[in-house]
Amino acid sequence: MKWNHKWSTLMLAAGAMLALGLAGCSSKGASDGGGSTGSKTLTVGFWKGDSPKESEARDTLFKNFTKDTGIKIKQKVYNDYNTQLMTDLVGGTAPDVFYVDSSLLPSLQTKGVLESLSSYMKKDKYDASDFYAPTYKAFTGDDGKQYGLPKDYSTMGLYYNADLLKKAGYTANDIPKTDTEFLAFLKKLKTKLPGVTPMTISPLLARQMFIMQSTGAKIITKSGKANLSDPKVVSALQPLIDADAKDKTVRTFKELGFGSAMDAFGSQKTVFSDEGAWQVSGLKTNFKDLNWGTTEFPTINGQKANMIFTVGWSMNAASKQKDDAWRFIKFVTSKKQSQQYSTTASVLPSRKSVAKAMGLTDNKEMAPFVAAANYATPWIAGVNLDTIQSRYENIIPSAFQGKVTLADALKQATDSANKDIAKQDE
Repeated sequence: MKWNHKWSTLMLAAGAMLALGLAGCSSKGASDGGGSTGSKTLTVGFWKGDSPKESEARDTLFKNFTKDTGIKIKQKVYNDYNTQLMTDLVGGTAPDVFYVDSSLLPSLQTKGVLESLSSYMKKDKYDASDFYAPTYKAFTGDDGKQYGLPKDYSTMGLYYNADLLKKAGYTANDIPKTDTEFLAFLKKLKTKLPGVTPMTISPLLARQMFIMQSTGAKIITKSGKANLSDPKVVSALQPLIDADAKDKTVRTFKELGFGSAMDAFGSQKTVFSDEGAWQVSGLKTNFKDLNWGTTEFPTINGQKANMIFTVGWSMNAASKQKDDAWRFIKFVTSKKQSQQYSTTASVLPSRKSVAKAMGLTDNKEMAPFVAAANYATPWIAGVNLDTIQSRYENIIPSAFQGKVTLADALKQATDSANKDIAKQDE
């Protein structure tokens, strides 16, 4: 997702389009469909590439809204979502309502393109207490106002191979609940399971940010600069790095020769895998004979921690149909519609009552992911997150492999990211 880097370029491009009288056209690559003309038509934007189930669930949402209100929906589907939506926002042709990934909220809020929903919520006495707090707070701006409402989410979980645990003489009940005990447990597994890697991970900032910030540090300063080299960040991540570079009890899936974490885990080359809830359906489809389960991550420094990724519905600040736009957002995030969408799309609902109604809190495979929604860290960290993420992921594999110390790797990532940020600010 490359939102921030392209803003200035696209501002100029949009200006040229306006000068040529082309600003009223749809952005190249975006397709309009599913709507119709009339005095009551609301345009809703989203990205292309959802699963067939999600597309079906969204279409049902739209039909239900039209049936309930008489307001027709004009769909605007983007191929290159972030770039094309940005172009439309600059050119004045963006939808009235559109998807927003939580990681992009700071950039959009800074640009002033999102309408605050706070006054609408206050007027209608909208009760937001049913949302999992991390999903709701992910769309709260730094000014305290609400710029979106979450539609669904995913958290991370610890997948385990029950057969390999049994072979080593253990069961799921033996999996330690704390970070230090868990790392020691991996060493035992390495001894008892020759040729099997105890745990496989993905070397991504979105996977490690909650670990890096577990000591109270932040990977980004208040001014938006990279802070990866903070000694507290280094000390928090060091045990995981040592588990690969020194102990070889933790390896990245690429180190094992696989193209994805799911393939490494599904091929029974590892006992544990840290992945999102999205991997559940993949394992059931591609590795039907695998005997696996899920559990919450071990605590870090005595605290439960995890990552949460969420997408919400936001309103265009330039919309000429704000009341209808709010009516739509309120409708699609209601308990009834949220349950319909989540059930059909097979996604985790952002409302606690809906998760309970769907039986997710008692589902042995999904319960760990649902539990984590109460305390997880949202994937959001300022306007320069994409730059910092890129620099981290360029260098961190070398630290995992022991080719460079973690402190040096994070310093390189910090310096490189901040040089890029300085250029963007010029």
